[in-house]
Amino acid sequence: MMRPGRAAMKPRWGLFAVVFAVLLGGSLAACARELRIVTIESAPFGFVGEDGKPTGMMFEIGNLIAAEAGFTASNQIEPYQRTALSVVRGEADFVLRYGNPELAQGAIAVTRVLGLPTIIVSKAPTTWRSLSELSGKTVAVPRGGRFDATFDADTSIHRYEVNDYAQSLRMLLQNRLDAGIGSSVGLYYNASKLGIRKEQLGTPLVLSTQYFELFFSKANADPAILAALKEAVARLEKRNALQKIVDKYVKDFNWALTPK
Repeated sequence: MMRPGRAAMKPRWGLFAVVFAVLLGGSLAACARELRIVTIESAPFGFVGEDGKPTGMMFEIGNLIAAEAGFTASNQIEPYQRTALSVVRGEADFVLRYGNPELAQGAIAVTRVLGLPTIIVSKAPTTWRSLSELSGKTVAVPRGGRFDATFDADTSIHRYEVNDYAQSLRMLLQNRLDAGIGSSVGLYYNASKLGIRKEQLGTPLVLSTQYFELFFSKANADPAILAALKEAVARLEKRNALQKIVDKYVKDFNWALTPK
Protein backbone atom coordinates (compact mmCIF):
# COMPACT_ATOMS: atom_id res chain seq x y z
CA MET A 1 0.00 0.00 0.00
CA MET A 2 1.42 3.43 -1.03
CA ARG A 3 2.03 5.88 1.72
CA PRO A 4 -0.14 9.03 1.53
CA GLY A 5 2.93 11.28 1.84
CA ARG A 6 4.57 9.86 -1.27
CA ALA A 7 1.37 10.04 -3.28
CA ALA A 8 1.06 13.72 -2.43
CA MET A 9 4.64 14.41 -3.55
CA LYS A 10 4.09 13.35 -7.17
CA PRO A 11 1.88 16.29 -8.17
CA ARG A 12 4.33 18.67 -6.47
CA TRP A 13 7.28 17.32 -8.43
CA GLY A 14 5.21 17.47 -11.59
CA LEU A 15 4.36 21.10 -10.97
CA PHE A 16 8.01 21.89 -10.27
CA ALA A 17 9.04 20.28 -13.55
CA VAL A 18 6.48 22.32 -15.49
CA VAL A 19 7.58 25.60 -13.87
CA PHE A 20 11.25 24.79 -14.48
CA ALA A 21 10.57 23.98 -18.12
CA VAL A 22 8.68 27.23 -18.63
CA LEU A 23 11.45 29.29 -17.04
CA LEU A 24 14.17 27.47 -18.97
CA GLY A 25 12.24 27.83 -22.20
CA GLY A 26 11.84 31.57 -21.63
CA SER A 27 15.55 31.94 -20.90
CA LEU A 28 16.57 30.00 -24.00
CA ALA A 29 14.14 31.98 -26.14
CA ALA A 30 15.63 35.24 -24.86
CA CYS A 31 19.18 34.11 -25.61
CA ALA A 32 18.17 32.95 -29.08
CA ARG A 33 17.01 36.46 -29.98
CA GLU A 34 19.31 38.71 -32.02
CA LEU A 35 19.76 42.10 -30.39
CA ARG A 36 19.68 45.27 -32.49
CA ILE A 37 22.30 47.76 -31.32
CA VAL A 38 22.75 51.35 -32.48
CA THR A 39 26.02 53.19 -31.93
CA ILE A 40 26.50 56.96 -31.93
CA GLU A 41 28.21 58.36 -35.01
CA SER A 42 31.15 60.19 -33.46
CA ALA A 43 34.80 59.18 -33.58
CA PRO A 44 36.18 57.33 -31.68
CA PHE A 45 32.86 55.93 -30.44
CA GLY A 46 31.38 54.90 -33.77
CA PHE A 47 32.66 55.56 -37.27
CA VAL A 48 33.48 53.93 -40.61
CA GLY A 49 37.08 52.77 -40.80
CA GLU A 50 39.50 53.06 -43.69
CA ASP A 51 38.39 49.61 -44.84
CA GLY A 52 34.82 50.87 -45.20
CA LYS A 53 33.57 48.83 -42.24
CA PRO A 54 31.89 50.18 -39.09
CA THR A 55 34.11 50.30 -36.03
CA GLY A 56 34.78 52.39 -32.95
CA MET A 57 35.15 52.16 -29.21
CA MET A 58 31.44 51.93 -28.35
CA PHE A 59 30.77 49.84 -31.45
CA GLU A 60 33.23 47.27 -30.11
CA ILE A 61 32.00 47.51 -26.53
CA GLY A 62 28.35 47.10 -27.55
CA ASN A 63 29.17 43.97 -29.54
CA LEU A 64 31.32 42.61 -26.71
CA ILE A 65 28.54 43.10 -24.13
CA ALA A 66 26.00 41.30 -26.32
CA ALA A 67 28.38 38.39 -26.96
CA GLU A 68 29.33 38.15 -23.27
CA ALA A 69 25.61 37.95 -22.42
CA GLY A 70 25.14 35.11 -24.91
CA PHE A 71 23.38 36.99 -27.73
CA THR A 72 24.02 37.49 -31.39
CA ALA A 73 23.66 41.11 -32.46
CA SER A 74 23.52 43.54 -35.34
CA ASN A 75 25.07 46.97 -34.86
CA GLN A 76 24.32 50.09 -36.87
CA ILE A 77 26.03 53.48 -36.59
CA GLU A 78 23.59 56.40 -36.51
CA PRO A 79 23.73 60.17 -35.86
CA TYR A 80 23.84 60.95 -32.13
CA GLN A 81 20.31 62.31 -31.81
CA ARG A 82 18.86 59.60 -34.04
CA THR A 83 20.09 56.81 -31.73
CA ALA A 84 17.73 57.90 -28.94
CA LEU A 85 14.75 57.93 -31.31
CA SER A 86 15.58 54.46 -32.65
CA VAL A 87 15.64 53.00 -29.15
CA VAL A 88 12.54 54.82 -27.90
CA ARG A 89 10.53 53.72 -30.95
CA GLY A 90 11.67 50.11 -30.57
CA GLU A 91 13.52 50.14 -33.90
CA ALA A 92 16.66 49.21 -31.93
CA ASP A 93 17.07 47.33 -28.67
CA PHE A 94 19.86 49.26 -27.00
CA VAL A 95 22.42 52.02 -27.27
CA LEU A 96 25.47 53.01 -25.22
CA ARG A 97 25.53 56.77 -24.70
CA TYR A 98 24.82 59.66 -22.36
CA GLY A 99 21.19 59.99 -21.31
CA ASN A 100 18.67 62.60 -22.42
CA PRO A 101 14.95 63.34 -21.76
CA GLU A 102 13.77 61.08 -24.61
CA LEU A 103 15.69 58.09 -23.28
CA ALA A 104 14.52 58.80 -19.73
CA GLN A 105 10.92 58.31 -20.91
CA GLY A 106 11.22 55.58 -23.50
CA ALA A 107 14.15 53.45 -22.38
CA ILE A 108 15.45 51.61 -19.33
CA ALA A 109 18.87 52.61 -17.97
CA VAL A 110 20.14 49.07 -17.39
CA THR A 111 23.63 49.84 -16.10
CA ARG A 112 26.53 52.24 -16.32
CA VAL A 113 29.14 51.06 -18.80
CA LEU A 114 31.96 53.59 -18.86
CA GLY A 115 32.76 56.84 -17.06
CA LEU A 116 34.42 59.54 -19.17
CA PRO A 117 35.83 62.81 -17.81
CA THR A 118 34.33 66.00 -19.26
CA ILE A 119 37.08 68.52 -19.94
CA ILE A 120 37.54 72.02 -21.31
CA VAL A 121 40.76 72.45 -23.25
CA SER A 122 42.46 75.29 -25.11
CA LYS A 123 45.49 75.87 -27.27
CA ALA A 124 48.69 75.93 -25.20
CA PRO A 125 49.74 77.73 -23.11
CA THR A 126 46.18 78.77 -22.11
CA THR A 127 44.71 76.90 -19.16
CA TRP A 128 41.54 77.42 -17.12
CA ARG A 129 41.25 76.97 -13.37
CA SER A 130 37.47 77.37 -13.15
CA LEU A 131 34.36 77.94 -15.24
CA SER A 132 34.16 81.53 -14.02
CA GLU A 133 37.31 82.33 -16.01
CA LEU A 134 35.41 81.42 -19.18
CA SER A 135 32.79 84.14 -18.72
CA GLY A 136 32.49 86.02 -22.01
CA LYS A 137 34.63 83.42 -23.83
CA THR A 138 33.54 81.28 -26.78
CA VAL A 139 33.57 77.51 -26.30
CA ALA A 140 33.03 74.93 -29.03
CA VAL A 141 30.28 72.40 -28.26
CA PRO A 142 29.68 69.34 -30.50
CA ARG A 143 26.14 69.40 -31.89
CA GLY A 144 23.64 67.65 -29.61
CA GLY A 145 26.16 67.15 -26.82
CA ARG A 146 25.36 67.80 -23.15
CA PHE A 147 28.53 67.25 -21.16
CA ASP A 148 28.16 69.01 -17.82
CA ALA A 149 25.16 70.48 -15.99
CA THR A 150 27.08 73.39 -14.47
CA PHE A 151 28.49 74.39 -17.85
CA ASP A 152 25.05 74.13 -19.46
CA ALA A 153 23.58 76.43 -16.82
CA ASP A 154 26.25 79.14 -17.16
CA THR A 155 24.74 81.72 -19.52
CA SER A 156 27.82 83.94 -19.39
CA ILE A 157 29.75 81.51 -21.60
CA HIS A 158 29.24 81.82 -25.36
CA ARG A 159 28.68 78.51 -27.13
CA TYR A 160 29.69 77.78 -30.71
CA GLU A 161 28.10 74.63 -32.13
CA VAL A 162 30.43 72.43 -34.19
CA ASN A 163 29.87 69.26 -36.17
CA ASP A 164 32.41 67.16 -34.27
CA TYR A 165 35.53 67.18 -32.12
CA ALA A 166 37.82 67.49 -35.15
CA GLN A 167 36.23 70.79 -36.16
CA SER A 168 36.50 72.04 -32.58
CA LEU A 169 40.24 71.27 -32.44
CA ARG A 170 40.99 72.79 -35.85
CA MET A 171 39.27 76.03 -34.87
CA LEU A 172 41.16 76.08 -31.57
CA LEU A 173 44.53 75.86 -33.29
CA GLN A 174 43.45 78.58 -35.74
CA ASN A 175 42.67 80.86 -32.77
CA ARG A 176 39.03 81.11 -33.82
CA LEU A 177 37.75 79.87 -30.45
CA ASP A 178 38.80 80.21 -26.84
CA ALA A 179 38.18 76.60 -25.80
CA GLY A 180 36.41 73.34 -26.56
CA ILE A 181 34.35 71.07 -24.31
CA GLY A 182 33.78 67.35 -24.52
CA SER A 183 34.87 63.98 -23.22
CA SER A 184 38.61 63.57 -22.73
CA VAL A 185 38.50 60.47 -24.92
CA GLY A 186 36.69 62.21 -27.77
CA LEU A 187 38.93 65.29 -27.76
CA TYR A 188 42.22 63.47 -27.34
CA TYR A 189 41.48 60.73 -29.87
CA ASN A 190 40.70 63.34 -32.51
CA ALA A 191 43.76 65.36 -31.55
CA SER A 192 45.90 62.29 -32.22
CA LYS A 193 44.21 61.65 -35.58
CA LEU A 194 44.86 65.28 -36.59
CA GLY A 195 48.52 65.03 -35.65
CA ILE A 196 48.16 67.41 -32.70
CA ARG A 197 50.74 66.79 -29.99
CA LYS A 198 49.77 67.00 -26.34
CA GLU A 199 52.23 69.89 -25.95
CA GLN A 200 50.05 71.95 -28.32
CA LEU A 201 47.10 71.80 -25.90
CA GLY A 202 46.91 73.42 -22.49
CA THR A 203 46.27 71.62 -19.22
CA PRO A 204 42.57 70.70 -19.28
CA LEU A 205 39.95 71.91 -16.83
CA VAL A 206 38.24 68.72 -15.61
CA LEU A 207 34.58 69.47 -14.88
CA SER A 208 32.95 66.14 -14.05
CA THR A 209 32.62 62.50 -15.00
CA GLN A 210 29.76 61.56 -17.30
CA TYR A 211 28.67 57.99 -17.87
CA PHE A 212 27.88 56.06 -20.99
CA GLU A 213 24.96 53.89 -19.96
CA LEU A 214 23.24 50.94 -21.58
CA PHE A 215 19.75 52.15 -22.49
CA PHE A 216 17.32 49.40 -23.50
CA SER A 217 14.07 50.12 -25.32
CA LYS A 218 10.99 49.84 -23.10
CA ALA A 219 9.10 48.64 -26.18
CA ASN A 220 11.34 45.56 -26.45
CA ALA A 221 12.31 45.00 -22.82
CA ASP A 222 12.54 41.45 -21.47
CA PRO A 223 13.62 40.96 -17.82
CA ALA A 224 15.82 37.99 -18.72
CA ILE A 225 17.65 39.99 -21.39
CA LEU A 226 18.14 43.01 -19.12
CA ALA A 227 19.55 40.82 -16.35
CA ALA A 228 21.90 39.03 -18.75
CA LEU A 229 23.25 42.33 -20.12
CA LYS A 230 23.78 43.82 -16.67
CA GLU A 231 25.63 40.72 -15.49
CA ALA A 232 27.74 40.74 -18.67
CA VAL A 233 28.88 44.32 -18.06
CA ALA A 234 29.84 43.45 -14.48
CA ARG A 235 31.96 40.50 -15.65
CA LEU A 236 33.68 42.57 -18.34
CA GLU A 237 34.48 45.32 -15.84
CA LYS A 238 35.95 42.76 -13.46
CA ARG A 239 38.25 41.51 -16.25
CA ASN A 240 39.17 45.12 -17.19
CA ALA A 241 38.01 44.32 -20.72
CA LEU A 242 36.29 47.68 -21.32
CA GLN A 243 39.31 49.69 -20.17
CA LYS A 244 41.53 47.81 -22.62
CA ILE A 245 39.30 48.80 -25.54
CA VAL A 246 39.40 52.48 -24.52
CA ASP A 247 43.20 52.44 -24.11
CA LYS A 248 43.52 51.03 -27.62
CA TYR A 249 41.93 54.16 -29.08
CA VAL A 250 43.66 56.77 -26.89
CA LYS A 251 47.37 55.98 -26.65
CA ASP A 252 49.19 59.32 -26.66
CA PHE A 253 47.15 61.23 -24.06
CA ASN A 254 46.17 60.62 -20.45
CA TRP A 255 42.37 60.43 -20.71
CA ALA A 256 41.58 59.05 -17.23
CA LEU A 257 41.38 62.42 -15.47
CA THR A 258 39.72 63.16 -12.13
CA PRO A 259 37.65 66.27 -11.37
CA LYS A 260 39.11 68.40 -8.56
